[in-house]
Amino acid sequence: MKKLILIQNDFSGAGKSTVIRLLRRYLNQHHVDHQFLVLDEEESSIENDARYLNPFQGGAKALVASLDNADITMVEVASGAGEIWMKAYEQHEFYHLLSEMGVEVTIALPVTNDPESFDAITEAAEVYSDNVQYLIIHSTTSAYDEDDKGWDTSYAARVMDMFEAVELRIPAAGIEMENNFRMQHTDLASALLEMSGEERYGKEFGRWLKRSMGQVETARQYVFGDAFRSLADNTKEPVKRTRKAKAVA
Repeated sequence: MKKLILIQNDFSGAGKSTVIRLLRRYLNQHHVDHQFLVLDEEESSIENDARYLNPFQGGAKALVASLDNADITMVEVASGAGEIWMKAYEQHEFYHLLSEMGVEVTIALPVTNDPESFDAITEAAEVYSDNVQYLIIHSTTSAYDEDDKGWDTSYAARVMDMFEAVELRIPAAGIEMENNFRMQHTDLASALLEMSGEERYGKEFGRWLKRSMGQVETARQYVFGDAFRSLADNTKEPVKRTRKAKAVA
């Protein structure tokens, strides 16, 4: 079965780029073939293998048509494009089409400690209902702001409990990491594109990366399903994990 993973949240700064680059880094580390699409009006990523689809010019239909090109398709729905994509999803009854194509869908929703970032969760639940799997990614970007009590008591959290969503908690960038990023005029999302990032950004970045990759590992089967097949070893079966298990940092 093919896998479609949509990373979306129209809340700017929710951490979509960080999340998708972390997931892609995990796939590349395990030599898993996949394709990367971006729903956006214009090209803005520095990733050369990204394919851009304009949501205002048939991008949603082109996205579905491209699913045969790889077993795993990862899509970054740029800020502002989420509402357009979900309208197309409903209008063209993509759920039925994807089901007929044998495509399993995971909606990955990065959130921050800002309650406004939770709005995307309830909106997604209204559109996708129980036809997809939900992955909530707590993407705290600052070491100074790790309080997640707002999420625990939110309506969005109760909705996701109803849909048995899995949660990942990406650790915050440490103060030393943040200082290194500022000194080198970069950020966490950009640092994830560098395979030798530990040499440039220090051991704290290496520890952060190890912990974050460990989070992805705990939810591997849920996120990627049986489409996770390493090109380095096609003899191994994917590890089965229970759907309700939550990853804890």
